[in-house]
Amino acid sequence: MSRRAFVLIAWLLVGCSSDEVPAAEPPADQARACRTLVSALPSRVDGDLDSGRSQYAAAWGDPQIVLKCGVAVPSGYEKTSEMIAVNGVAWFGEEQPEGYLFTAVGRTPLVEVYVPDSHQPEVNPLVDLAEPMQKYTEVSGPAGVVE
Repeated sequence: MSRRAFVLIAWLLVGCSSDEVPAAEPPADQARACRTLVSALPSRVDGDLDSGRSQYAAAWGDPQIVLKCGVAVPSGYEKTSEMIAVNGVAWFGEEQPEGYLFTAVGRTPLVEVYVPDSHQPEVNPLVDLAEPMQKYTEVSGPAGVVE
């Protein structure tokens, strides 16, 4: 194998690493709050170590638990949707093919967390994220209030 082919294969493998954090691009008015939140996230979530971060997203473990900041309101969310309260933070949950997607609707910036099925129950990672969520996101609607 030529040196050039070897370098290309190595580059492709690095680009497909499980440590890659999915992209997140919040609205401009939420970018600063997202950077602050992501920098304050714990290094361990549900027992899994940090496996990568960007300015607006973070991941833990393999398969990855992934948090994205500055997301849009989920298309399936309605004002009457059932919410899951975890340590003072309300989340809208949506079952996915291989896990759950939780979105903290009613908070600014909006944050979503994907939890793979390998974590049971799927809400456990939200416990470790509750403190920074309370501290670095603001309640911006009735769904964000947990009493």
